[in-house]
Amino acid sequence: MKNFSYYLSHFLKEYLVVERNVSSKTIRSYKTTFQMLITYFVEEKNMKLIDITFENVTKEMVLDFLNYLEEEKKNSIRTRNQRLAVIHSFYQYCSVDEIENIENIQKILSIKTKKPEKKIQEYLTKEEIQTLLASIDTSTKIGRRNLLVLSLLYDTAARAEEIIHLKLEDIRLEEQLVILTGKGNKQRIVPIMENTKKLIIQYLKENKIEHGYLFQNKTKQHMSETFVRDIVRSKSKKLSPHIFRRSRATHLLEAGVNILFLYIQELLGHEDISTTQEYAKVIEKNKLEAIKKASPNLGETEQLPDWNDDKDLLNQLLNL
Repeated sequence: MKNFSYYLSHFLKEYLVVERNVSSKTIRSYKTTFQMLITYFVEEKNMKLIDITFENVTKEMVLDFLNYLEEEKKNSIRTRNQRLAVIHSFYQYCSVDEIENIENIQKILSIKTKKPEKKIQEYLTKEEIQTLLASIDTSTKIGRRNLLVLSLLYDTAARAEEIIHLKLEDIRLEEQLVILTGKGNKQRIVPIMENTKKLIIQYLKENKIEHGYLFQNKTKQHMSETFVRDIVRSKSKKLSPHIFRRSRATHLLEAGVNILFLYIQELLGHEDISTTQEYAKVIEKNKLEAIKKASPNLGETEQLPDWNDDKDLLNQLLNL
């Protein structure tokens, strides 16, 4: 009867090279896997080399090895799955001749690859949003601009590209509304809070902007998305503009608000804003009141968006 080492030798030296014609790099990877597996059996399972056989190596032992790679050796799930694929390939090769041990071989072949845990989308809590905005030095012109950018990102749940394409004609300060142009050139109407409105007025006056884009470069064109990303990353390298959008959506969901009704136009793809206005009229008032519960308490700071006592704005949203 051919033993485990015989099959392994032929698998690495003949099958992979002659029949599969795999690269030398792949063969090295296969060899490394079996070196690790055999070392694990000897050192961790106290087995002698002669005892490493098809009869003695069980499914549970292979699973232990895979867990060892992940937990002790800190291999990624992807690497763990690659090692398992190598083991599967070997046992599949052996299954043709090792009929006597086919049951044990089939059990090892039944080991499934491990699915990586889905990463929970990161977001900032209401308190973290408040702290982040409050940390901006508004004694400088750049600081006041940055505060406006970040306030708009959260206030409107806008994408970076929507912020940089925002024009003065899209801002309706009297009604406390902005019109955002998103993907596919689709537009949606979004309310802004009283203090965000004040920040916009202050910014326009300070920078003498009377037409065109809200955030302009030296040639009066819109800024790049890098402009927004750099402002966000100036507060933390781990942050991205999209985290403000996720945070706003999360805060609404936490308060029991169905955020879909807030973006009727975006979801239905209306190109004519008047069409959206007709749909917006049917939004129930109790849903709008729920927005208040989703809003962070930003205290008495005048420079930060206040989401608490703006009943007029909620009524405006109801009667778009």
